Amino acid sequence: MNTFGGRLFEERHRLQLSQTELALAMGVTERSIGNYERGRRSPDAEHLLRLFEKGMDVYYVLTGKRASERMDLSPMQRAVLDDFDRCSHVKQVEAVRYMALLAEGGTPSVPAKQVRKKRTREAEANRSKSS
Repeated sequence: MNTFGGRLFEERHRLQLSQTELALAMGVTERSIGNYERGRRSPDAEHLLRLFEKGMDVYYVLTGKRASERMDLSPMQRAVLDDFDRCSHVKQVEAVRYMALLAEGGTPSVPAKQVRKKRTREAEANRSKSS
């Protein structure tokens, strides 16, 4: 989306926020959010700061460029950051925890439910082989 309002709408959806929730976070009315997204008005600096504090990529909303484009990054680093930016806040937290585990040399654990399913399939396969 190539307008301020369109990018604000996109970021609001990325963060899984309704107009009401974003309005409360910014300290404005829902009508103001609608006006921002339709390009009729623009938030002031204080409101943009509140968007940033809510996890929004304000640089992207303002310029149309992701924050990672400002940095001297390798293509792989930029791809990771761009994908990260497109995730919801909840998924970003999960990603950070996963990366920290990998960086420490750990191996992500498989949820117990998946382990049980795998063991059940293996047991069934062994039973059918012995029949």
